[in-house]
Amino acid sequence: MTPSNKRILHFIESEGVYGAERVILNLSQQLLVQGEYTPVVGCIVSSPNATSALYDAAIKLNIEAIKIPIANSRLIVDLYKASKQLTAEKISLIHSHGYKPSVFGYLLKKITNIPVIATCHLWFEPSKGPLKMRVMITLEKFFYRWFPKIIAVSEPIKQILLDSKLPAENIELIRNGVDTPEIKLCTEEKFALRQTLGVSPNDYCILNSARLNRQKAQWVLIKAAKLLKLQGANVKILIVGEGPLHQELSELIAREQVEDQVKLLGFRCDIDKLLSIADLFALPSIDEGMPMSLLEAAAAKTPIVSTDVGDIGKLIKHENTGLIIPLESPEALASAIIRLQNDTLLAQRLAISCHESMVLNYSSRAMCLAYLPIYQSLIPNSV
Repeated sequence: MTPSNKRILHFIESEGVYGAERVILNLSQQLLVQGEYTPVVGCIVSSPNATSALYDAAIKLNIEAIKIPIANSRLIVDLYKASKQLTAEKISLIHSHGYKPSVFGYLLKKITNIPVIATCHLWFEPSKGPLKMRVMITLEKFFYRWFPKIIAVSEPIKQILLDSKLPAENIELIRNGVDTPEIKLCTEEKFALRQTLGVSPNDYCILNSARLNRQKAQWVLIKAAKLLKLQGANVKILIVGEGPLHQELSELIAREQVEDQVKLLGFRCDIDKLLSIADLFALPSIDEGMPMSLLEAAAAKTPIVSTDVGDIGKLIKHENTGLIIPLESPEALASAIIRLQNDTLLAQRLAISCHESMVLNYSSRAMCLAYLPIYQSLIPNSV
C-alpha cells in the first residue's frame, strides 16, 4: 500500500514503552491498516544522539518514527529547528500525548500553522510535583483553550477537563484500545521463561506492569508479598517497568525481606509473553485513566485484581470480570490473591468474562475509527 501524504505526528516525550506509548503504537498500526493517514511517531529527546525505546519499538513494527531534539536549556532554538523538521517531514497534524508535548505542540503550531490536537491520558494537579512539571501543566491547561479537540481516555478525565472550563464542544471521549495478543507460548516455552525469571512450577505468578511511581502504588504489592510469605503462600511477584521509585521500592523489598518473592524486572518489551506465564495481573493504582496494561491483561485472558480508579470500573466489575480491592490495602490484595490462587475455576471465569468485555468495548480498531472523524475535520482532503 502506498503511504498516504496525510501525515499525523504522534508527539510524545517518552521514558519507555508504557501506557500512552502503547496507545500510540496500537493506533498507528490501525492507521496503517486503514490507509487514509500515515502515522509518524515523534519522540522528544534531549539531543539528536539520545536513545528512545519508543522510537526503537515503532521502527520494529514498521511504523515511521523520528527523534525531535528539544531541550529546556535551548528551548527557543530547538523549537525553531523542530518547526523546520516538521515542515520538512510534511506533517499534516500534530497529535500530542502528555503535558510537555501539548505545550510544545501548541508553540509549534504557532510557528508552522500545523494544526494540533491532544490526547489527555492522565491529569495531574498543577499544585503537585516538581516546579518544572507544575509550570508545564499550567501552560498546558492554558493552551488547551485554543486546541480544536482534546481527547480524554476516560470519563473522569473528561469531567476534569470540563470542570477546567474548557469548551465542552472541543472535548471528546475515546477509550484506549488493544487487540488479542498473537504470540502463544507452548508449554515448554512457558516453563523455560518462568525458569529464567526464577519462577518455579509450583509458584503462583503475579504480574504488575507499570511505571514505578506513586500513582501505581507498587508498594502495596510488596507489603502484600510479606503477608503472603507469612501465610506460607508460594507466590512470585514480577514488577515490570522503570521510574523514579525504583530505588525506594528496592529498599522496601529488602526491608520487608521478600527478595525471594518480589522481582523488579525493569523495562521489558515482552509483556505479552510475561502475561502468558502469569497466573494473575495485579494493579493497585491510586490514580488512572484507563490503563493499557489492564486492557492487555484482559486481552491475554489473565485474571485481574485491581482498584476502582479512573475508568477501571467500566471493565473490572467485582466478582464478574475481576476482583476490586480498596485503595492502599495490602491486606485486601493479599486476600484476593489467596482467593484466586485457591479457586482456579473462579479465576478462569473472571478472566474469560473480562476478555469478552474487552473485545466488545476496547479494541484497537474501535479506537482508530473514533479518531478518524477528528483527523478528517482538521486535515484537508487536498493535502
